[in-house]
Amino acid sequence: MDLRGKTVLVTGGAKGVGRAIVQALAEAGATIALHYHHSEKEAHETVEELRRANITLCAVKANLAHFAEVEAMKNELDQTLGHVDMVVNNAGYTKTKSFFAYKPDEWREEVDVCLHGVMNLAYTFVPPMKERGKGKFIQVVGDSARTGDRHLIISAAARNGAISFMKSLAQEVGRDNIQCNTLSLGLIDKGDLPFKDEVRQKIMKQYPAKRLGEPSDVTGAVGFLLSPASDWITGQVLPVNGGHSMFG
Repeated sequence: MDLRGKTVLVTGGAKGVGRAIVQALAEAGATIALHYHHSEKEAHETVEELRRANITLCAVKANLAHFAEVEAMKNELDQTLGHVDMVVNNAGYTKTKSFFAYKPDEWREEVDVCLHGVMNLAYTFVPPMKERGKGKFIQVVGDSARTGDRHLIISAAARNGAISFMKSLAQEVGRDNIQCNTLSLGLIDKGDLPFKDEVRQKIMKQYPAKRLGEPSDVTGAVGFLLSPASDWITGQVLPVNGGHSMFG
């Protein structure tokens, strides 16, 4: 992929899969706006590392659940990097617990980040894309958004709503040459999975590919959806999950 001349906002880009996306897009020549919320130390470490490789990028902090902070982030990026051509929303927030272990309203933050955060980003960054007549918006979710998961019940519900929102948004802005798609991820091994080997082996047996995902599996899919090769693909959910779930 060749992203020279493009500015890409990657949310949740300080560590894990988000950091891998940032690195891959930077290597493809993109100017990077690296968003973070809590991971300030990791964000600035990533920025410094890539700047030593002569990559143009900056780090911006915002709580995506708050519209005013998303708007302030855009204003800062406009002044620092110019306009944003593409958005990869990798940010999320989840708690691992059953529904009845929650207290009422305890689930609000997950919904705010995983659903309202997507809306805040779209409302802020898509209108300038419409003015320019081109753009791409990618939403990254876990596969639980499509399959359900009793331990991820709130974030799965919120992200399923985000999938529906992205499909509807794709219908609205398709005439403006803007593609909106979702990546649905299986379990990605970032080197920090808290599983013993026997548990890991049991999990891997659930995948026809007989392995867990790697960050490079995700970055390849992101690169494709940001490239001109995907210009006739919009409103879709692309599973990157080793065949763990299959929907027609």
